[in-house]
Amino acid sequence: MFSRRSRPWFASCLMSLASLWLAVSTTRAQSEPSGLVRPTYTLAGTDIFGNTKTPDSVILGILNIPEGAEIDPQIVTALDEKLRASGKFAYSRVSSTAYGDLKTYLTVDIVEKGEERRLQLNPAPTGSVAVPRELIDWVHRYEKASQEAFQTHPKRLRDLQDGHYLDSDEGVRKYEEKMLEMVPKNYDVLVKALGEDKDPETRAACAMLLGWAADKKAVIVPLEAALKDPSVQVRTKAARSLVPIAYHAAHTAVLFPLNPVLDLLHQPTSPDRTKALAILLQLAEDPVHQAVIREKAGELLVKIAGARQPVQREHAVVLLTLITGEEYGRDVGKWQAWWKAQKAGTWSPSKKKEASKSLKPSGGNR
Repeated sequence: MFSRRSRPWFASCLMSLASLWLAVSTTRAQSEPSGLVRPTYTLAGTDIFGNTKTPDSVILGILNIPEGAEIDPQIVTALDEKLRASGKFAYSRVSSTAYGDLKTYLTVDIVEKGEERRLQLNPAPTGSVAVPRELIDWVHRYEKASQEAFQTHPKRLRDLQDGHYLDSDEGVRKYEEKMLEMVPKNYDVLVKALGEDKDPETRAACAMLLGWAADKKAVIVPLEAALKDPSVQVRTKAARSLVPIAYHAAHTAVLFPLNPVLDLLHQPTSPDRTKALAILLQLAEDPVHQAVIREKAGELLVKIAGARQPVQREHAVVLLTLITGEEYGRDVGKWQAWWKAQKAGTWSPSKKKEASKSLKPSGGNR
């Protein structure tokens, strides 16, 4: 959960973001100790994004897996391979997100043939940048400490008031406070490695570390550039660092360009959408951004608001509420009608009501 000195309802609605960081989202098998009995997860719903020509029914027919079926990483991998083997799409990806209630949600991302422009990302870097080993190791230790803290305090507070995360858990916070010292001293090499190093794990670690840069305005440029990195791991780490910076920008005079985030929202992967939503939730508190978000993301947000996967759905509902002032909650039909009116130019923000301060989406466990 994020802690802020204003709008406590907003911190509550973002609780699910911290939970998602710990969610199982994968298309690959995960290694487990031998002899460990894994709990049984069942399919609670399937969401499909990006299919502009192919009906959902066709895609669901190819996958041929009913709700209530058992789901594990191997099954998700098999479904992903099955859809790609159909040869119907320029790109497809099946991923899963599981929660502590033993339910799994599948997300199917599609790029139709002829729409390959949606896949445009930066070329993979080919350089080699000498990043101090202790910085990379510190990130790994920080991530381990964060995971362990989640097991005992899943709803702990995380302050982002100053443009970076500071955890309420003392064990995690000590890593973050140390990064406030380490990152400024190594800022130039971290920025260089993020843009040039050939190792995606190194770039991802640099993207995370740069979240504790001293100059929040300057670091927006390399982090937003990383939202076009060919590695989804790098993109999501850069987006994670941008979440508190976006909050800081929305409450100060710092300029935060929207287009890179909106492009990330439209990337055909579930992690990209989730992180883009988290950034937009911060930026949407500034009325200056609301019209652009409505125009360029409204249709997709309405689609996500109807998703079965709860984290993305709840974030989309809150974001729609912020940018419109309409209090439709989880009534997807009313949001669809809003988008139709917005597209036709018959909806006016002058009619908007005060955004609801009682909308509190439920969180999940990773």
